[in-house]
Order: sequence, then structure tokens, then C-alpha cells
Amino acid sequence: MAGTHADVRAEGLGVVDGDAWLGVAWLDWWLVGNTDTVDVELAVAPEYRRRGVATRLLDAAVERVRAEGRRIVSGTNVAGDPVTGESAGTAFARARGFEKKHAELHQVAELPIDVAALERPVAGYELVQWREYVPDEWLEQFVELLSGMSADVPTGDRTDEPVRWTAELVRDAEARRVAQGRFTFTTAAVHTASGELAAYTQMGGTPETPERLNQYDTYVRRTHRGHGLGIAVKAPNLRAVQSGPAVLHTWNAPENAPMIAVNAKLGFRPVAQRTIWERKL
Repeated sequence: MAGTHADVRAEGLGVVDGDAWLGVAWLDWWLVGNTDTVDVELAVAPEYRRRGVATRLLDAAVERVRAEGRRIVSGTNVAGDPVTGESAGTAFARARGFEKKHAELHQVAELPIDVAALERPVAGYELVQWREYVPDEWLEQFVELLSGMSADVPTGDRTDEPVRWTAELVRDAEARRVAQGRFTFTTAAVHTASGELAAYTQMGGTPETPERLNQYDTYVRRTHRGHGLGIAVKAPNLRAVQSGPAVLHTWNAPENAPMIAVNAKLGFRPVAQRTIWERKL
């Protein structure tokens, strides 16, 4: 997890008392895209909360960010109320000068799901699937789709610069996932007349926590929208990834109504709201 990668430099801080870890801060220094921003994630063990541990970690992180000349600290609260988005974490962020910039609905689905009724071919398209590595024949077009996803995904008022993906960034991300012991299932739709990669979706997790899976990106190229490709790639990908009882997690901006509707057809339900916060230094 730590170290310098093609798109990010990552490091952690901890507050300890002897052998006890009270809390940690994780810093992502973006090297591509949002290069003025450092994402800071805070976590404090429940028995040590409300003792100033998170404040101490945040102060140390902000000091590092200032020292390197970056101007924005960004953080995410993952456990907000599904309607209001409020929690102890949002109160903490607001009290320390952060402003809410974006919200995403956290939805979950209990697996296994019978997706047979949802798996319908879309005329003019065929499906391809792969695991950890994009096949070389699709790499260039997959790079285009990733860049499109970065440009089109709703980001609210966040300070955001879309990432221009490259083949090198994709291969670095794949190698990092494998080195971390994570797995990914991808299903993509190909426009048969043109040979164009039109849509894709990715899901994955880790062998250590088979009961928890994540729905990652789902993206349809602008010129191919309106044909039902979102659910056309999600349903067979879900069939491939599920191997037993598990909970599948996904996050979508409330304004992304089409994707939320697709998720509802697959049995997802809302459980929380994730909010993104920023503080300018």
C-alpha cells in the first residue's frame, strides 16, 4: 500500500501507546490529476475516541501537507446517515474548517443474486470478460474508457482534475492490485460493427474478506448510451464474481439517477451516505 506508484505516493502515520495503536492517518499524495490535493483518511480505535487522537493525527498530516507546498486537504466520511449524511465524522470535519463538497449514496446488495432474468443480450453488442489484466488487444480502448469515466463521473463542488489515463498507469494499477492480494472481475461490451469498446464494469475484493465485495467503476461511452449497456455488463459480471454469501458495496452520486436505477434492479438498497470534504491551506 505504501510507497511511490505511477499515480500516487502513499504513506501512513500512527498514534501509539506502547504496543497499542490508538489511531492512524493515511495520506495519498496524488501525482496525476489532483496534484494540489492530499487525501487524508483518519481512523481511531473505538475505545480511544474522543480523546484528541484524530485531532493530533490531522494536525500532523496538515503540517506535512503545508511543508510540501500543497494547498488542499481532502477527506471522506464513509458512515453518514443515508438521508442527511451527518455523523460524528462530519461534525469533526466541520469543526476543523472543512467544507462539504460532494455526497455519494452507499448501497449494498446481499449475494448471491439470481441474475438470470436480467442477463439479456443487446443487439449489436457482444460481451468480453477478463480478470486481473486487460488483454493487450483492448488496452488502448480501455484507457479511453477510463479517461472518459474520470471526466464524466459526478464530483459535485470538489476540486477535481480528470485523470488522463495511459497504458502505463493501467499496468501499474493492475500490478499494484495483484501485489496487494486483491482480485478484479471485468465485463465489457464491444460494438460488433465497429469493434469499439463501448462499456465496462469492474467488481472485486480480497480473499481475506470473501464476505465483502466492491462494485467499482461502471461506464458507458457517450456514443453508446441509451441501449441498456449498464445492466448488460453488470449482470454477467455479478454472476462471475459471486461464489457464496457476501455483501456487495457500491457508491453513486445522488444525481447519477440512471446508475442508481440499474443498481435498484440488481437488488441494491441504501445504507449510508459518503461525503467528501475539503480544507484549503
